[in-house]
Amino acid sequence: MVENDWRLENCPDYPPVICDCPYIVPECPGMWTCNDIELITMEIIAYYDTNVDGAINPEDAMEEEHYSLLVDECDTNYDGSVDACELHKCVLDCENAWRDENCPEYGNAYCPCPFNPPQCEGAWNCYDVINIVNEVMEVYDTNYDG
Repeated sequence: MVENDWRLENCPDYPPVICDCPYIVPECPGMWTCNDIELITMEIIAYYDTNVDGAINPEDAMEEEHYSLLVDECDTNYDGSVDACELHKCVLDCENAWRDENCPEYGNAYCPCPFNPPQCEGAWNCYDVINIVNEVMEVYDTNYDG
């Protein structure tokens, strides 16, 4: 992805942007919505972030086994702590794995992180990527087949 190559060169301390495809995602019975995923994320952070620093890390009062599992599954930038956006992506990945198993014809959920991830001057977020894709498709998809 062009954006993540740019970030690696210009902002190596910032995480890569991770965006799922937002197009044509119908509802699946029993699915979680983006609001559900946001609320689940906030509940997990509120429960486990005992030192209230906005992330789950070794300084929180959490059993080592649970902490290790959470970091193994959710720490996308490998810094040993799980912030709200990493956890949000992890919960979203769980939802999409459930959808893959229970109703694959419905496709995956797309829910950009509603929390404030660290930003790098000039970096794109998922909304920027979606707008750029829409502009490119408007110009080059002349037969409108997506």
